[in-house]
Amino acid sequence: MKTNRAMSAKVRALFLSGIAALAVQIPPALAADYGLGVSHGDDTTVLIPIRLESLTVEPEVLFSRSKTKSEALAGSSNSTFTLYGLATGMYARRTLGPSFGGYFGGRVGIQKFRNSGDSGLGTSSIQQKGDSWFAGPTVGLEHYFSKQFSIALDVALLYSHSKNKFTVGLTDQSSTSNGVDTATRMLLRGYF
Repeated sequence: MKTNRAMSAKVRALFLSGIAALAVQIPPALAADYGLGVSHGDDTTVLIPIRLESLTVEPEVLFSRSKTKSEALAGSSNSTFTLYGLATGMYARRTLGPSFGGYFGGRVGIQKFRNSGDSGLGTSSIQQKGDSWFAGPTVGLEHYFSKQFSIALDVALLYSHSKNKFTVGLTDQSSTSNGVDTATRMLLRGYF
C-alpha cells in the first residue's frame, strides 16, 4: 500500500515537472495589435482588426435600420428596413513603403434583412425577409498616418447567395438568387 502511494506521488511529480518543462519551452504568443475601425461602402460597418506579424484578421459587425414615411392624397405609407450581419476578413500584409502597405486575402460573411410596411390606403401590408451569405477575394491599399491610425481602400469580388420571402396582403412568394459583384470600401482603422 505504501509502495503504491509512493509510486503514485512520483508519477504525479514527474507529470507536473513535465508540464512545467513544456510551459517553459513554449514561446510566448505572438504580439498582436488590436483595433477598432469603420468601413464605408455599400453599408457602414464596424471593424475589429487584429494585426499579427504579417497577417490581419478582421471581424466585422453590421447593423442598419431606416424608417420612411410618405404622405399622399390617397393616404400615408410607412416602412421599416432593418439589416444586420457578421463577416470576417483574413489578409496577408506587405509593406510598400515607409507609410504604405498592401493587403490581400478574402472575406466571408452572412447578412439578414427585414422590410415591413403598409400601403397608402392601409388595406394591405408588405413583409419581406431575406438572408444571404457571401465570400470572395479582397485586395487593398493602406496609408498609415502613424503606427496607430490608417486609411485604406479595398475592392472585393464577392460571390453571394440570397433567399427572399415576400408577403403582400395574403400572397406569399419566395425567390433565390446567386451573383458575383464587386464591393469597394473606404476603411478607417485605429490600433491600441
